[in-house]
Amino acid sequence: MLELSWSDTEERLQGSILPDTPREGVPVQVTLHVGSFDGEAFDGPVTLTLREAGAPHGQTVTVKREKGAVNWRAEFTPQTTGLYQLDVGFRTTHHKSLHADFEVTSPPVPRFFLWAIVGLAATAAVGFGIRSIVRKDLSNEPHPILAELAAQPPAPPAPTAEGSSPASATAEAAPAADPEKPSTL
Repeated sequence: MLELSWSDTEERLQGSILPDTPREGVPVQVTLHVGSFDGEAFDGPVTLTLREAGAPHGQTVTVKREKGAVNWRAEFTPQTTGLYQLDVGFRTTHHKSLHADFEVTSPPVPRFFLWAIVGLAATAAVGFGIRSIVRKDLSNEPHPILAELAAQPPAPPAPTAEGSSPASATAEAAPAADPEKPSTL
Protein backbone atom coordinates (compact mmCIF):
# COMPACT_ATOMS: atom_id res chain seq x y z
CA MET A 1 0.00 0.00 0.00
CA LEU A 2 1.01 3.61 -0.41
CA GLU A 3 1.40 5.32 2.95
CA LEU A 4 0.45 8.89 3.78
CA SER A 5 1.99 10.73 6.73
CA TRP A 6 1.84 14.37 7.83
CA SER A 7 2.03 16.28 11.10
CA ASP A 8 2.22 19.79 12.52
CA THR A 9 2.26 21.04 16.12
CA GLU A 10 -1.42 20.29 16.69
CA GLU A 11 -2.43 17.22 14.62
CA ARG A 12 -1.01 14.36 12.65
CA LEU A 13 -2.51 12.51 9.70
CA GLN A 14 -1.66 8.95 8.78
CA GLY A 15 -3.24 6.98 6.02
CA SER A 16 -2.92 4.57 3.15
CA ILE A 17 -3.96 4.12 -0.46
CA LEU A 18 -4.84 0.63 -1.67
CA PRO A 19 -3.88 -0.97 -4.01
CA ASP A 20 -0.22 0.00 -3.97
CA THR A 21 -0.24 0.27 -7.78
CA PRO A 22 -3.44 2.15 -8.68
CA ARG A 23 -4.82 1.12 -12.06
CA GLU A 24 -7.20 2.79 -14.49
CA GLY A 25 -10.81 1.74 -13.85
CA VAL A 26 -9.98 -0.08 -10.58
CA PRO A 27 -11.35 1.38 -7.32
CA VAL A 28 -8.78 3.01 -5.03
CA GLN A 29 -9.52 2.89 -1.30
CA VAL A 30 -8.20 5.74 0.86
CA THR A 31 -8.03 5.21 4.64
CA LEU A 32 -7.10 8.13 6.92
CA HIS A 33 -6.59 8.67 10.62
CA VAL A 34 -6.38 12.20 12.04
CA GLY A 35 -4.97 12.37 15.55
CA SER A 36 -4.54 15.27 17.95
CA PHE A 37 -1.42 15.91 20.03
CA ASP A 38 -3.23 18.07 22.62
CA GLY A 39 -6.85 18.30 23.61
CA GLU A 40 -9.78 16.31 22.35
CA ALA A 41 -9.51 13.85 19.47
CA PHE A 42 -10.52 15.14 16.05
CA ASP A 43 -14.05 14.02 15.24
CA GLY A 44 -15.06 16.23 12.31
CA PRO A 45 -15.56 15.44 8.66
CA VAL A 46 -12.69 15.10 6.20
CA THR A 47 -12.99 16.20 2.57
CA LEU A 48 -11.08 14.19 -0.03
CA THR A 49 -10.68 15.08 -3.70
CA LEU A 50 -9.04 12.90 -6.35
CA ARG A 51 -8.14 14.73 -9.53
CA GLU A 52 -5.71 14.50 -12.39
CA ALA A 53 -2.59 16.59 -11.85
CA GLY A 54 -3.25 20.11 -13.09
CA ALA A 55 -7.02 19.67 -13.34
CA PRO A 56 -9.10 22.19 -11.35
CA HIS A 57 -11.83 19.68 -10.39
CA GLY A 58 -12.14 15.99 -9.64
CA GLN A 59 -14.07 13.43 -7.63
CA THR A 60 -14.86 14.94 -4.20
CA VAL A 61 -16.17 13.09 -1.14
CA THR A 62 -16.83 14.40 2.38
CA VAL A 63 -16.67 11.55 4.89
CA LYS A 64 -17.53 11.40 8.56
CA ARG A 65 -16.01 8.97 10.95
CA GLU A 66 -18.42 6.14 11.69
CA LYS A 67 -19.39 5.54 15.31
CA GLY A 68 -16.79 3.41 17.02
CA ALA A 69 -14.44 3.60 14.02
CA VAL A 70 -10.95 5.03 14.22
CA ASN A 71 -10.43 5.84 10.53
CA TRP A 72 -12.14 7.77 7.75
CA ARG A 73 -12.58 5.82 4.51
CA ALA A 74 -13.32 6.86 0.94
CA GLU A 75 -13.22 5.12 -2.42
CA PHE A 76 -12.39 6.60 -5.83
CA THR A 77 -12.16 5.15 -9.33
CA PRO A 78 -9.57 6.80 -11.61
CA GLN A 79 -10.82 6.85 -15.21
CA THR A 80 -7.55 7.47 -17.07
CA THR A 81 -3.86 6.76 -16.63
CA GLY A 82 -1.41 9.43 -15.54
CA LEU A 83 -0.40 11.45 -12.52
CA TYR A 84 -3.15 12.06 -9.94
CA GLN A 85 -3.34 14.27 -6.87
CA LEU A 86 -5.25 13.41 -3.69
CA ASP A 87 -6.29 16.49 -1.72
CA VAL A 88 -7.24 16.06 1.95
CA GLY A 89 -8.87 18.88 3.85
CA PHE A 90 -10.14 19.14 7.42
CA ARG A 91 -10.76 21.89 9.96
CA THR A 92 -9.54 22.02 13.55
CA THR A 93 -8.35 25.38 14.91
CA HIS A 94 -7.98 26.43 11.28
CA HIS A 95 -8.44 24.79 7.84
CA LYS A 96 -5.71 22.31 6.85
CA SER A 97 -5.18 21.13 3.30
CA LEU A 98 -2.79 18.32 2.32
CA HIS A 99 -1.79 16.95 -1.08
CA ALA A 100 -0.43 13.57 -2.16
CA ASP A 101 0.68 12.71 -5.69
CA PHE A 102 0.64 9.21 -7.17
CA GLU A 103 0.54 7.63 -10.60
CA VAL A 104 -2.29 5.57 -12.08
CA THR A 105 -1.17 2.95 -14.60
CA SER A 106 -3.04 0.96 -17.22
CA PRO A 107 -4.39 -2.44 -16.21
CA PRO A 108 -2.14 -5.40 -17.00
CA VAL A 109 -3.03 -8.05 -19.55
CA PRO A 110 -5.34 -10.51 -17.80
CA ARG A 111 -3.63 -13.79 -16.96
CA PHE A 112 -6.37 -15.68 -18.78
CA PHE A 113 -5.16 -14.29 -22.13
CA LEU A 114 -1.54 -15.14 -21.33
CA TRP A 115 -2.46 -18.72 -20.40
CA ALA A 116 -4.61 -19.00 -23.53
CA ILE A 117 -1.66 -17.95 -25.72
CA VAL A 118 0.66 -20.44 -23.99
CA GLY A 119 -1.97 -23.19 -24.40
CA LEU A 120 -2.43 -22.45 -28.11
CA ALA A 121 1.34 -22.48 -28.70
CA ALA A 122 1.72 -25.82 -26.86
CA THR A 123 -1.20 -27.35 -28.79
CA ALA A 124 0.27 -26.19 -32.10
CA ALA A 125 3.69 -27.61 -31.20
CA VAL A 126 2.20 -30.99 -30.25
CA GLY A 127 0.06 -31.01 -33.41
CA PHE A 128 2.99 -30.28 -35.70
CA GLY A 129 5.09 -32.89 -33.88
CA ILE A 130 2.46 -35.60 -34.34
CA ARG A 131 1.91 -34.54 -37.96
CA SER A 132 5.61 -34.85 -38.75
CA ILE A 133 5.69 -38.35 -37.23
CA VAL A 134 2.67 -39.80 -39.03
CA ARG A 135 2.92 -37.89 -42.29
CA LYS A 136 3.67 -40.03 -45.34
CA ASP A 137 6.49 -38.91 -47.58
CA LEU A 138 4.74 -37.99 -50.83
CA SER A 139 7.82 -36.93 -52.76
CA ASN A 140 9.21 -39.04 -55.64
CA GLU A 141 12.73 -38.72 -54.37
CA PRO A 142 14.02 -41.71 -52.46
CA HIS A 143 14.97 -41.38 -48.85
CA PRO A 144 18.61 -40.16 -48.61
CA ILE A 145 19.80 -43.10 -46.53
CA LEU A 146 18.04 -45.68 -48.75
CA ALA A 147 19.48 -44.03 -51.87
CA GLU A 148 22.97 -44.24 -50.41
CA LEU A 149 22.54 -47.93 -49.56
CA ALA A 150 21.24 -48.70 -53.06
CA ALA A 151 24.20 -46.95 -54.67
CA GLN A 152 26.76 -49.14 -52.86
CA PRO A 153 27.99 -52.24 -54.74
CA PRO A 154 26.85 -55.54 -53.25
CA ALA A 155 29.30 -57.20 -50.91
CA PRO A 156 30.98 -60.39 -52.22
CA PRO A 157 29.41 -63.51 -50.72
CA ALA A 158 31.28 -65.36 -48.05
CA PRO A 159 32.86 -68.72 -49.07
CA THR A 160 31.09 -71.87 -47.89
CA ALA A 161 32.63 -74.94 -46.29
CA GLU A 162 32.78 -76.85 -49.63
CA GLY A 163 35.01 -74.16 -51.07
CA SER A 164 32.53 -72.69 -53.45
CA SER A 165 30.56 -69.57 -52.94
CA PRO A 166 26.79 -69.74 -52.49
CA ALA A 167 26.29 -67.65 -55.62
CA SER A 168 28.19 -70.14 -57.83
CA ALA A 169 26.34 -73.07 -56.27
CA THR A 170 23.07 -71.38 -57.10
CA ALA A 171 24.23 -70.65 -60.65
CA GLU A 172 25.18 -74.28 -61.21
CA ALA A 173 21.87 -75.54 -59.86
CA ALA A 174 19.74 -73.19 -61.91
CA PRO A 175 20.47 -74.60 -65.41
CA ALA A 176 19.70 -78.15 -64.35
CA ALA A 177 16.35 -77.12 -62.99
CA ASP A 178 15.24 -75.32 -66.18
CA PRO A 179 12.87 -77.72 -68.03
CA GLU A 180 12.99 -75.89 -71.38
CA LYS A 181 16.71 -76.33 -71.93
CA PRO A 182 17.84 -79.72 -73.09
CA SER A 183 20.27 -81.27 -70.88
CA THR A 184 23.58 -82.38 -72.30
CA LEU A 185 25.15 -85.38 -70.61
